[in-house]
Amino acid sequence: MKLTTTFSLSLLRHAALALAAGALTTGALAAGTAHYFDGDTQRTITLDTSLVAIINPTPDAGSSNTQARSVGDAASPAPLVQLQPASQPVAKGAGTHTSPVYREGNSPAGRLMALPGGVLVKFAPDWSDAQVRAWAQAKGLAVTQRMGATGAMGNWYLIATAPGSAALELANSLKAGGEVLAAMPNWWKQTATR
Repeated sequence: MKLTTTFSLSLLRHAALALAAGALTTGALAAGTAHYFDGDTQRTITLDTSLVAIINPTPDAGSSNTQARSVGDAASPAPLVQLQPASQPVAKGAGTHTSPVYREGNSPAGRLMALPGGVLVKFAPDWSDAQVRAWAQAKGLAVTQRMGATGAMGNWYLIATAPGSAALELANSLKAGGEVLAAMPNWWKQTATR
């Protein structure tokens, strides 16, 4: 009886290790959830450890277009975002960065998202441009651009961050601090061609 129990426990231990190893290779156990705020709405995102986003610099540094673009969107001077398997080595060129890849929600079918850098921040409508820039400077942050005039669209600015997790962390920190009306990462989101 003791031999059978020991053998059964050993088999169970090996089966659990094999199952865990298989889950790790598929990314099932390695994926974690995080969140960001879309205004006042908390959105769940899931890390996709099977992919990495390669962020290539803008071809025209003088452009005001800061929205990331995908392969095949050649007319846009914004950063190019390419996805590749995380198991492949990353060929890094001048100014090339990487970002973790997330999926919207908890579903493995959620839309793919990456962080090319920057945080979109909404300030109170009565804050002037000078006040926003002074606030950013006091926090050691740099304003990249104003996202439009105040009014119906609000008082939005793009704050510079490195590509990757820094944008997510700063956005959540600014939102939690309560000094701004909204703060969200400048997401690249996968789109489908029509």
